[in-house]
Amino acid sequence: MKKVDFFPDPMAGERKKVVIIGGGVSGALSAFELAHAGHEVTLIEAGNLGNGSSQRSAACIRQQFGTPSTVRGMIFSTEYFKNWREIIGGDTTPIVQSGYLFLKSWNTNMAELADVVMMQQNAGLKDVRILTVKEIEDQFGYIDTTGLKGATWCPSDGFLDPGMVYTDAANAARLLGATIIQNDQMVSATMSGNMVKAIQTKSGRTITAESLIVVNAAGAWAPEVSEMMKGYRLDIKARKRYLYFMDGLKEGRPNNIMTVEHFKKLPMIITPDGCYCRKDGQRLMMGWLHNANPIRPTLDSNIQDEIELGFAASAFEGYAAVVKKEMASRVPDISENMGAIYTATSGLYEDTPDHNPLIGYDPWVPNVIHAAGFSGHGLMHAPFTARIVSRLVSNGKNLEKISLPLGLGDVDVKPFHVNREFSHSEKMVI
Repeated sequence: MKKVDFFPDPMAGERKKVVIIGGGVSGALSAFELAHAGHEVTLIEAGNLGNGSSQRSAACIRQQFGTPSTVRGMIFSTEYFKNWREIIGGDTTPIVQSGYLFLKSWNTNMAELADVVMMQQNAGLKDVRILTVKEIEDQFGYIDTTGLKGATWCPSDGFLDPGMVYTDAANAARLLGATIIQNDQMVSATMSGNMVKAIQTKSGRTITAESLIVVNAAGAWAPEVSEMMKGYRLDIKARKRYLYFMDGLKEGRPNNIMTVEHFKKLPMIITPDGCYCRKDGQRLMMGWLHNANPIRPTLDSNIQDEIELGFAASAFEGYAAVVKKEMASRVPDISENMGAIYTATSGLYEDTPDHNPLIGYDPWVPNVIHAAGFSGHGLMHAPFTARIVSRLVSNGKNLEKISLPLGLGDVDVKPFHVNREFSHSEKMVI
């Protein structure tokens, strides 16, 4: 059933009992990878699977990053999703490879951009390249190129179906013997010295073992989970993010620039200021990173779905109108030949100071592994995250590198260590 290439290494060390806190994509895929490696796995999710950021995600996947480890990990993740049916099972694959187009303005340092693209190519991303303005106009004739200096383009990037990912992964983990618990949140931990000996849940369950390992995959709630276990103070800040939706291209308009075929193949388009859009079925989805103040979500709150004043769906006022105006400045059909914004959704980013995740053993509690702080990249990063977590559990200690299949070789994971200095920021964040 499984492709051997994706699981080249046998489990290292003894079989361990692992409790995963959080049933989003990272938790569910970690459950599968750990069960596949032979460990005894229990996953605990406070709500339904995907109840946190996973089901509120823009659901995109890209390999264009500024950190070599992440580029190589994302190549692995992309191939993992492409081979989903052979690895996990299910009826179809969750990935659509429609591409990512990063537009670059007149003040872009093209020499620095060329260095980034060369780094990505050297890391194995062979199909990424820089487009000239003429090439943008030839390939994406519906884009207004005024003031642009070029773009970076990777056709193997795209978007995902998050529900398929966490549902299929959890089902595959169950088939391998994992226990999946939903609607029952962790409420406390029993400590013995600096080690977690048991996890208690709201319903009264107690999960304990002599060789217990706890994986904190609780996303924006990971700092609270760490505190329950007397763990490291995770430098993760939760921030609200919004997505806006409108009907897609209207056919038959005399002033259409974009054609129906264009819309069917619409890539993820990112303006020089970081506003983005992509096709979502027959709709257009838009978003834009904004300087939101950090918030402190609790496990009992529903703050992720609360729409703040000024951020509701509107074609004429508030942040929605600003997002639409910015996106339409590059894709004029958005203002002329598509519908009005009719709905908004919200969720939480879990930001770290350098926008790289925290994946590794807790510096204070030796049997806790954190896998959180993905800064909006958790869904796309999940196969890579799960592989790192599996290797950490099997080896029983932090690692400086892990080996990936598909000819990717050894990948440096020190940039993800929990207590690292935040000195090498991931700059490609939207």
